[in-house]
Amino acid sequence: FLFIVFSCQEKQNVRVYKIKKAKPNNVSEEPIKSKAKPKFEWVVPENWEEVAGHSIRIGSFKLPGNGDLSVTSFSGSSGGIKANVNRWESQIGLAPSTLDMIKQISEDRISRLGRYQIFELKNEKNQDLSILAAIFPLQEITLFVKLAINPKSMNQHRYDFVEFCDSIKYSSNG
Repeated sequence: FLFIVFSCQEKQNVRVYKIKKAKPNNVSEEPIKSKAKPKFEWVVPENWEEVAGHSIRIGSFKLPGNGDLSVTSFSGSSGGIKANVNRWESQIGLAPSTLDMIKQISEDRISRLGRYQIFELKNEKNQDLSILAAIFPLQEITLFVKLAINPKSMNQHRYDFVEFCDSIKYSSNG
C-alpha cells in the first residue's frame, strides 16, 4: 500500500505554531482570598463608652479610670505573639520578654471565635500605664483587643475585659 501526497506550491515552507496547552478541568487553582475584612459583634459592658477611634480600629471604647480599649485586626499573624507582646512591653517601659516568659504570663481562653490568649502587662516603676491585651489568631487575620489603663484601675476592669473578649463573634450581618 503506497500513499503519495503532492502539493501545488513550489516553495517548501515549514510553519510552526505554538499553542498553549489547555488546563484540564480537574486542576484546581489557588483559592482567591477575600480582601474584605470580616466583621465582628460583641457585648459591651454598661460602663464602657463607645468613642470614635483611629481609622485602623474596628472598635474603640473609653473606660472609667482613663482606660482606652481598641479592637483591631491585621492580616496574617501580624508579627506573632512575641513581637506584639514585646511592643506592648516597650510601650510601658518594660524590657522584652522571651517566648518562654510570655507563655508563663499568658492566659489561654476560648471565645465564640475560638482559642485566644490574654496578656496582663504591668511595670511596677510606671504607675501611669498598664496593658491588658488579647490576641485572637484567626484563619486569615489576627484580631487584637488592647486596654491601656492606669494600673490601679486594671483589676476592676479585668472581668469585663475577659467577658467582652469571650463575647466576640463573627457578625451575622456580613
